[in-house]
Amino acid sequence: MIAVLSIVGIIVIVLTIMAVNNERQKHNDSDFNNLLGKFIKEIFPNGQKDIDEGTKELLRILNYKIDEKTAQNIFVRSSCICYLTTILGNYFSEERLKKHLAPYALNHFDDNTLSQFYNYLISKNENAKIFKNLVEVAREFSKTANPEGTDKDEMPEGFGEFGLEITNPIPTRSIPDSYFYLNRLRTKNGSKITYKRIGSMRAPNIKHLIDAYRIYENGKEIAIIYICPYNKKNSNKAPKGFELC
Repeated sequence: MIAVLSIVGIIVIVLTIMAVNNERQKHNDSDFNNLLGKFIKEIFPNGQKDIDEGTKELLRILNYKIDEKTAQNIFVRSSCICYLTTILGNYFSEERLKKHLAPYALNHFDDNTLSQFYNYLISKNENAKIFKNLVEVAREFSKTANPEGTDKDEMPEGFGEFGLEITNPIPTRSIPDSYFYLNRLRTKNGSKITYKRIGSMRAPNIKHLIDAYRIYENGKEIAIIYICPYNKKNSNKAPKGFELC
């Protein structure tokens, strides 16, 4: 019962956000209940059996250092975040899981157990698994296309304003990773941005193609950002006037 209530709470929040973003969208009680049931069925197709199985696996991963109730809470909440992140079109990364756990449960994990738990969550979510495989394929292609790509937050050969001039593009590992980077980007006042790809272009000092994106805040264009998706890591640096969440 506690597990179901946790799921309901998370889904209610998501549905509320969706309703605020689109005032014309109306749900009657029947629509809401049907949608809620669909979400729960998608996350846990076998109901309580799946929850119990996941709880036991998490206890095993953590060597039974936490109690069953705590393990169930962590598993249910993490499963919901994995599912909701994926259906909203984002990649559920290990870093995303770490960020989710940070406020209430990260102290129970080390790097090894966090990776084990992440891999288990992905294995139980078919959409997340497909998404992860596509990202890995894209990353492998980028490694082949540019084995000398940088593993730094800024490209060594770049010059000019970071990210805001084509001669100093933001390094990422692949095109999907460019979108993950942009999805983390916020203005200095914390506002979420939207973006639209302009196209690919070249700079005289950068070997590979660079993608340009128009950046919008509340529908108003505020910048053009340049990204080179042929590197060994995603930059953790934000252009001037922006920050990464």
